[in-house]
Amino acid sequence: MESYQIVIVGNGEPALVCALSARNTYPDKNIAIIKNDKRNSIVEEILLAASGDFGRKLSIIYDDIVQKNNNTLNLASGRKIQYEKLVIAAGSSAIEPPIDGIKKRGVLLIDTDPKYLRKIKREALEANHIVIFGGGYIGVELSDELLRVGKKVTIVEKSKRLMPSSFDAEISVKAKEIIENMGGKVILDSKIRSILGDDSVSGVKLSNDEIIDCDFLIICCGTRPNTELAEKLGLIFDRDRGILVDEYFRTSDKDIYAVGECAAKFDFYASDLANVLLHNTKMEEAKLVGANLYSVIFNRGKMIDYLNEKRNIRGKIKSELKSLEVLNGSKVYLPLQ
Repeated sequence: MESYQIVIVGNGEPALVCALSARNTYPDKNIAIIKNDKRNSIVEEILLAASGDFGRKLSIIYDDIVQKNNNTLNLASGRKIQYEKLVIAAGSSAIEPPIDGIKKRGVLLIDTDPKYLRKIKREALEANHIVIFGGGYIGVELSDELLRVGKKVTIVEKSKRLMPSSFDAEISVKAKEIIENMGGKVILDSKIRSILGDDSVSGVKLSNDEIIDCDFLIICCGTRPNTELAEKLGLIFDRDRGILVDEYFRTSDKDIYAVGECAAKFDFYASDLANVLLHNTKMEEAKLVGANLYSVIFNRGKMIDYLNEKRNIRGKIKSELKSLEVLNGSKVYLPLQ
């Protein structure tokens, strides 16, 4: 059986950032990253190259986790990995709506992987008529970019307005006007029922039976947190909003943490779990968790609050002890410096 004090699971940059943070904070701990994708992103290669001997000290295991027995992970290859602290940075996956013919060539789902996004951009620039299914922020932004390079673009949105979860109705109406003034077409309150064509997409059939010709279809219906590992490990999770964590990113198992898109976010205003995945915070979360695995003082930038509270408590204790000294007429030694 192999033993590591810190084990991090994930294919993306957050897993590596978490490992770097943990190494800087706990240089005596041995660390392993478990990933099932042998490809390194450009960011990962740069970080490893810039980290001196860190890359040689870090163990990277290419495998899948099957199950957990106490603090031991059973891998698909038969290896057993024992850990003290486990961090899950499993990310998220694009939602694939139930559309007939979605596997045809020329149909791509928006993903957060930079290489995949470059592929979408390259193929979109070679297309003539593009249909974008999903009129959220990303769909509108894509439409704007493609219209600016002279492409024919149609947005299909299932809601009654564009960007319903991002902006109010006034901005949605304005966005629709801008797209249409640029030559784009916006179809609201509709879904794609099926994708036409033999092997490649040649058009789409909407829920009202309208047919739109196209040679490229981009589906951006949002993303869903990857919670499969949480299910294997027996953690509490919400399939649509992620692995449940506390304010220190600890899961229902005190030795397991979750960060990034796979971890559920709390909506302060709604007093409930958020429906929106925050991709831009995952690196910061990874850094914080890596530094807090054996201590939870540095919680989300609240170190100053912690120190102020500590000073206030010390001040109150000193004040109370001095009051006792005056009342008793005897010397009282203060335990705090």
